[in-house]
Amino acid sequence: MTAASEAWRTYFEGSAMLAAALERRLKDACGLDLADFNILLLLSEADDARMRMGTLARQLAFAPGRLTYRMQQMEAKGWVQREASVADRRGTDAVLTDAGRRTLRKARPLHARHVEELFLSRISDADAAQLEGIFAPVRSTLLGECETVQIADDEA
Repeated sequence: MTAASEAWRTYFEGSAMLAAALERRLKDACGLDLADFNILLLLSEADDARMRMGTLARQLAFAPGRLTYRMQQMEAKGWVQREASVADRRGTDAVLTDAGRRTLRKARPLHARHVEELFLSRISDADAAQLEGIFAPVRSTLLGECETVQIADDEA
């Protein structure tokens, strides 16, 4: 196995295990999984706490059907709602509710503590800089590819 192949395998397996541990802890503490958390976080950072469904799907790297299903579940919990887009009324916006804000406010510090315990405390500043140097261009490339994927806002 080449060094690059070994690095890939270590990254792939390690990141999957990390994500599973973070999800387990978040679910136990708040009843949220990582996808729910990420949706709430992205909406909280968006202008007016709302985002076009297609844009949200691209940022999450979700298929439109997967986001629709997830949004139905989150709407039932009162965390989000879908509304006609304020920009043009043709598309649909995902909107963070007050209950979603409260849920995120509870989950955010717990998630940050879990990330610190399981990951950040185990790497040096130099390691962090190296990871940033490796994954920033990968992320940028993949975000660029996501931007070119055509997802109708009413599809998601």
